[in-house]
Amino acid sequence: MYNKMCVNKDSRIRMPKIRVDEDLDIVSFTKKQMLSLDAYFRDSNAETAYMLGKYCGLRINECYGLKWSNIDLKAGTILIDRQMQCQNGVFKLVPLKTRCAKRTLYMAKPLLMYFKTLSARERQNAKKYAAQRAQNQSFIEDVDGNFISNLELVNTLENGKRQTINSMKYHAQQIQRLLGFKFKDHFLRHTYGTLLADLNTPAHLL
Repeated sequence: MYNKMCVNKDSRIRMPKIRVDEDLDIVSFTKKQMLSLDAYFRDSNAETAYMLGKYCGLRINECYGLKWSNIDLKAGTILIDRQMQCQNGVFKLVPLKTRCAKRTLYMAKPLLMYFKTLSARERQNAKKYAAQRAQNQSFIEDVDGNFISNLELVNTLENGKRQTINSMKYHAQQIQRLLGFKFKDHFLRHTYGTLLADLNTPAHLL
């Protein structure tokens, strides 16, 4: 959470130094707002990222850096081991924010069913839009320095065009206009954590 430590010279107690970009406001969506968001994102190009935020509390960078090879439908798990970032105007897959951020998550039943359907649809799209996907695909640098096709990423349009961490910006504007409340993808992470806390989840897991 913190990247630097500072020292209180009087007490010699080490205190965390808050980053200037740290999001300190905890915003949790209400049940009514979540139902509205469910309806809004259903069948949209951002539905997968929304589902991952809702059911796993993933950061937006983790959502768009997720590869199909990291999803195990038989075990019902998702391995989070990289994220997408824009560096000098170029989108790349890079290591996670912290060492502890690497984790394997068990999917809730609704999310598992969603990914089973999405996986079947992906196989159909690979055949149906083969020519378009070959033409529209792009290549992105992976964590090991090698370049992979964006078709290996979960958040890719059916015609093969890549989505990025900026893909949610349009939806944030639309939600404000149509639903009347502020939306940030990180608020899904706040909501997820709040629900876990309400269920008395141990602090070290949170």
